Amino acid sequence: MNTTTAIVSLGVLVLVVAAGFIKKVNIGFLAIGAAFILGTWGGLTAKNITSGFSSSMFVTLVGVTFLFGMASQNGTLDLFSKKIVALVGQRTYLIPILMFVLSAFISAIGPGHIAAGILMTTFAVYLAFELDINPMATALYAKLGANAGCASTLSMTGILAKNLSEPLGYSGFGLHLFLTTLLSGFVFTCIIYIMYKGYKVKADNPLKLSDLPKFNREQRLTMVAIIVMVIFCIGFKFDTGLFAFIAASVLIFLGCADEKKAIKAIPWGTLMMICGVGVLVNVIDKLGGIQLISNTLSTFMTAKTASPIMAATSGILSWVSSTTAVTMPTLYPISAEICQKFADVSYVELISAITATSFAAAVSPLSTGGAIIMSSYSAAKETTTEEMNKMFRTLFLLSVLNVLVNVVMAALGVFNLGHLFY
Repeated sequence: MNTTTAIVSLGVLVLVVAAGFIKKVNIGFLAIGAAFILGTWGGLTAKNITSGFSSSMFVTLVGVTFLFGMASQNGTLDLFSKKIVALVGQRTYLIPILMFVLSAFISAIGPGHIAAGILMTTFAVYLAFELDINPMATALYAKLGANAGCASTLSMTGILAKNLSEPLGYSGFGLHLFLTTLLSGFVFTCIIYIMYKGYKVKADNPLKLSDLPKFNREQRLTMVAIIVMVIFCIGFKFDTGLFAFIAASVLIFLGCADEKKAIKAIPWGTLMMICGVGVLVNVIDKLGGIQLISNTLSTFMTAKTASPIMAATSGILSWVSSTTAVTMPTLYPISAEICQKFADVSYVELISAITATSFAAAVSPLSTGGAIIMSSYSAAKETTTEEMNKMFRTLFLLSVLNVLVNVVMAALGVFNLGHLFY
């Protein structure tokens, strides 16, 4: 390994992340351009450079987000959420629990943390104002739920984890990753529930089943398509992305959604960010950058401290970058390197700690999750600059607390789940 080349490659990654953070631009495109310059300088061919772009992951993510873009566009997800809340009736003390569970469920079946987070957080804030309960806490329950459920094998994070790990020689950990991320989100939701006294919520629920419309033909067919996809992809191990395209095609043929609006709903920027950074990280790996980081970490890391150190690293990195676009593509290969140095360290435990802690940091206002909460609040109610600044500080401090909680969980070995699922 050429140390100088490795250091330069890592410097390029830092510059790309910093440029994206400061200039507020999509680092995926910056990453591809930087990868070309860096790779050419390092003696790599164009084929070597572009090999880091995962076409299979791109197709999978497009298929899943396209299908759920339809479900969102034709009102299926929104009406489904309202009907579930209406079932609570006047037992409004269940609203906090319901926000978490419902958001986690919607995130897990396919939309992922971004789509489910936007849908459920916005819904939670407006519902909170209707019920005259704490909108900040209600939004947090929803966002924490969206993050907690996003690592299922049907969702973007789970798909990304699979595609990042298989080339490293690891597979079959889907259920474990989902459960650890879910557990992490649930633990901090319980903390928020106690902090904001969610058990004391009392209000009149304005949503009644009798007032809500029935699911129309398009919405019923959309739900059937999603259920069929879940059954075939989980029960019969069909490829999620390709099956999503089949389901989406059937819905288009049956006129269940506006195809153009559904295409616009695909988070193209996020997909390019994930795949673009993947290209750069691949180049950095080929030039020795990943090995340099793992060597550096291993000098002060032991088998027992590997998990909390990687958890803390992922939380810090997630404060200034994207979990799926930067943190996971960068730290997963490093985890594989660490496992080669420490025989007693589990790759699955490391990536579980990384993923959960990275999403723990994502309620920060510097991340998408916190930004969604702030924008939803300001859209629902006129707010002063002082209120927004206070909300900013509160969300960031909660993010720090959430990361610390996850680091402690990692130190206690919680993320191995007793080795029951791998």
